[in-house]
Amino acid sequence: MMKIYYLFIFIVSSVTYSQNFVIDYKFSIIDNKDEYGVIGFSITRLITNRSESITFSRNIDTIITHKGKEPFIEEAKEFNASQYKDFINGKRYSKTLFPKYNLKDESYSIVWSLEDSTKTILGYPCQKATGSYRGRDYVTYFTSKIPIQTGPHTFDNLPGLVLEVYSTDNVVHFKAIEIKETEEKIINPFVNQGREFISWEQFIIAYKEYFNKMTNYKPEEDTIYIVPNRSIEKYF
Repeated sequence: MMKIYYLFIFIVSSVTYSQNFVIDYKFSIIDNKDEYGVIGFSITRLITNRSESITFSRNIDTIITHKGKEPFIEEAKEFNASQYKDFINGKRYSKTLFPKYNLKDESYSIVWSLEDSTKTILGYPCQKATGSYRGRDYVTYFTSKIPIQTGPHTFDNLPGLVLEVYSTDNVVHFKAIEIKETEEKIINPFVNQGREFISWEQFIIAYKEYFNKMTNYKPEEDTIYIVPNRSIEKYF
């Protein structure tokens, strides 16, 4: 009886820690202090387990305005894969605006400071943590009730799933709106696209060249090109 009892406990534990979760976050970024920022609203869908995750994003219908410019509508889209993370090897994969290259980022880790403050999100008790990441300071709330050390975008390496994160400059905000288990499999969609991989450091160099080229370009009359120099990360 003792052998059967312990075998049963082992099986339950394995199922608990190997299951996949799908988390939907409401995401906003409002950085409009000049024409080089971005504004957007979307749903970010994270499918994750303890070893890997994939992120899908879907824009919400949004009226975009920039200072001194005419407003325009950014239409909603279907969910598209935007990021894959391999936690075991510390790598993040994503598409870029460059048609020949995908990103393989191995330098995105964040050092967090845990704090005593708590709150409840979707019924889960969450603890506060703070950290800095590529030009912004962030506050996160994570729950150890789901012991998966990840969250939206690159907000990983906390002892539980991140359910809310926001920047202290009030620009970036993710908040979980739904959590459920899923049987959907996780695959890396960026490895078989026939594109070369560039590092984060290479991406920044290429993007700065693109930014300088586009901002110095003289378009036809009544044509406007807006090229941001920052998003969640500040590029330069």
